[in-house]
Amino acid sequence: MLVKVKKIIFYGIKDQLDSFFKSVQEEGFIEFISRRKKIYKLPDELKSYLSAIKILKQFPRVKQADEILPSKIIVNQILELNNAIQKYEEEKRILKLEISIISPFGNFSVEDVLRLEKEIHRVVQFFTIKRTKKDKTKLSDDLIYIASAFDLDYFIAINKERKTYPNMIEVVIQDSLDFLKEKEILIDKKNSKAHTDLLSFCKYLEYLTKDLSKEFNISNLNLAKSEAFFELDRSIFYIEGYVPKNKMLQLEILLKSFSINYAEITFEKNDKIPTYLENKNLSKIGEDLVNIYDIPAYTDKDPSLWVLIFFAIFFAVIISDAGYGFVYLLIGVLMHRFVKIKSYVFQRFIKLTYILSISTIIWGILTGTFFGIGFDYGKNNEKFILINYFAEKKAAYHIKQKDDVYKEIVENYPIVQKTSNPKEFLSLASKVDNNIKIYEPLEDFKKNVLLEFSLFIGLIHISFSLLRYFFRNFPSIGWVIFMIGGYLYFPSIVDATSFIHFLNILQKPLAFQIGEILLFSGLSIALILALIQKKLKGFIDLTNMIQIFADVLSYLRLYALALAGMIMAETFNNLGLKFGIGIGFIIIIFGHIINLILCVMGGVIHGLRLNFIEWYHYCFEGDGKLFNPLKLFK
Repeated sequence: MLVKVKKIIFYGIKDQLDSFFKSVQEEGFIEFISRRKKIYKLPDELKSYLSAIKILKQFPRVKQADEILPSKIIVNQILELNNAIQKYEEEKRILKLEISIISPFGNFSVEDVLRLEKEIHRVVQFFTIKRTKKDKTKLSDDLIYIASAFDLDYFIAINKERKTYPNMIEVVIQDSLDFLKEKEILIDKKNSKAHTDLLSFCKYLEYLTKDLSKEFNISNLNLAKSEAFFELDRSIFYIEGYVPKNKMLQLEILLKSFSINYAEITFEKNDKIPTYLENKNLSKIGEDLVNIYDIPAYTDKDPSLWVLIFFAIFFAVIISDAGYGFVYLLIGVLMHRFVKIKSYVFQRFIKLTYILSISTIIWGILTGTFFGIGFDYGKNNEKFILINYFAEKKAAYHIKQKDDVYKEIVENYPIVQKTSNPKEFLSLASKVDNNIKIYEPLEDFKKNVLLEFSLFIGLIHISFSLLRYFFRNFPSIGWVIFMIGGYLYFPSIVDATSFIHFLNILQKPLAFQIGEILLFSGLSIALILALIQKKLKGFIDLTNMIQIFADVLSYLRLYALALAGMIMAETFNNLGLKFGIGIGFIIIIFGHIINLILCVMGGVIHGLRLNFIEWYHYCFEGDGKLFNPLKLFK
C-alpha cells in the first residue's frame, strides 16, 4: 500500500531540540528535509568501522565474544594489522621480483665484488637482454655469458670504466641472493604473526556490528539536528519534514511531552516528495521485487502485489515442469533449515522461493511434465492435466467441423476415421520412433494451446495495466476494447482456431464479426477520448496501436522459453537412455542441472521483464525516492 505523506514544519524552543530528535529517532516515522546541496559523505569513523567489519568477514566465522575494550580501539588495531599485512605482501612481491632477476647470476657476496673492483681497478657490471633482441644485436667481446632464464640471457662485463651496450639492461645488485632469501623468510614470519593477530579479532565481529549501528544512529541524529534553522537569537528552532498520513495520530502523541508545535505546509514545485510503501505479508515480498527495478513515484499506485502475482505466473509458465518445481521447493526448504540468516529480507526471499516453486509445481501438473517426461497419453493417469483437456476439446471441434486440420490428420493417420471420440482420435494418431510412441497431433495441439495462452495472459496483463490508470488516461478503455477485438478478429486472417471457438464460447463467424467491430470501435473510442482529454495532441495516441500490438506479442517469450526448456529436458533424457545406465545417468543429472539453472535465469529475467517493461509502460511513472525517516539501526 502506498501511503501519501504530508509536509510538516516543526517549531519549538531550542532547549528541547536534542530530546525531540532523540524521541523522533526512536519512533522512526519522520523524514526531515535536507537543504544541503552537497552530497552527504559518510564520516571517516563510520568508514573505519565498515572497513574493519569487511576485513573480519573474509575469515571463517568463529564463536563470538563480548569485549569490555572500546570498539574504536579494536577497529584501529584491525586496520593497523590489515595495513601491515598489505605492506608485508607488497614487500614480498618486490623481493620475489628482485630474487628472480639476480638468481641467474648465482649466489655471491656483494662486498667481495666491491673489494675485487678496488684491487684490480676494474668495474664489474651485470647485464640482461631478451633473446629476441640478442639475435638482432652484435654482442661486444667484453660480455661474458653467464646463464639463460625466463626468455632472457644474462652477461657480466669487466671493464676499466662503466659502459652501456645496445638493447641491454644493466642489473644493479645491491644485496646478495642469500640475504634477500633471509629477508623473505623474515617477512613471511611477520606476515604470519599479523594474520594470527588479526584472526584473534574475528570473535568481535558481532560486537563491532552492534557498535556500528550505534555509531550510525549517533551520526544520523547529529546530521538531522544540523538541518534545523534558528531564530530569535537562536532560542527558537524550526525544521521541515515528511510524515505519512496514517502516522499523524502518533505524531500528536509524540509531541504531547514537548513544547513543540507543527503545521502542515504545501508542497513546493521542486520538492522531491518521498514514496512511503507500507506492506505486509505477500505485498511486502512484492515490494522487494518492485524495488529491484525502480521506486514508484509519489503519484503512483503501489504495484507490489500485482508484480508478485504475475511474476509467479510467468515464472511457472516459463519453467513448465513439476519436477523442477519440486527441486526449487527442496532448495527453499534446505535454505530455510540450514542457512541461519536472521535478515527479514532473506526470510522474505525464502517465502518467494516457496511461492515460485509451488506455482511451478501446479502449472507443471496442469501441463503434464515431470523432468521432461510426459505422462503416457490414454492411460487414465492424466486427470489433472488441463492441457490435455484443451487438446481433446480442440480435437472434438475439428472432428465435428471436418475442416482442413481434420483432413490433414486423416491423410497422415487414416485409422482415425473410424472414431469420433476425441480421446481415441488423438490416441490413434500416433507413431513409434526408436521404441517411443509419439502423438504428433496431440503435441501440436498442446503447443498451439500454450502459444495462445501466452498471448491471452499478455492481453489480460496489459489490460489491467491500462485500466489501473483509466482516470488519468481516458483512452485506455478504448485500447482494452481494441485488444479484445484483435484477439477475436486476427485468427480469421490466418484461419486459426482459438480457445473461444473449440470451447464453444463463440462460433468462428460470429467471433470474427464481433472482433472486427470491437477492433475499429476500440480504436475510435481511444482516439475520441484522447482528443477530449488532450486536444489536438490526442492524435499522437494513435501510435499506441503499434506499441500495444508489440507489447502483447512480447508475451510470446513465455511460450518460447517454456518450449526451449521442455526440449532441452527431453533431449538430455533421450541422450541418457542411449548411453546406458552408467554414463547415461551422469548425462541426465548434469543436463538437468544445466537446464534448471537456465530455466531459473529465464524465469527470473523474463518474468520480471514483462512486469517492469510491458506492464509498467502504461501504469508506472517511477523515478521515486523511498521514504527515509530518522530511525534507529538495529
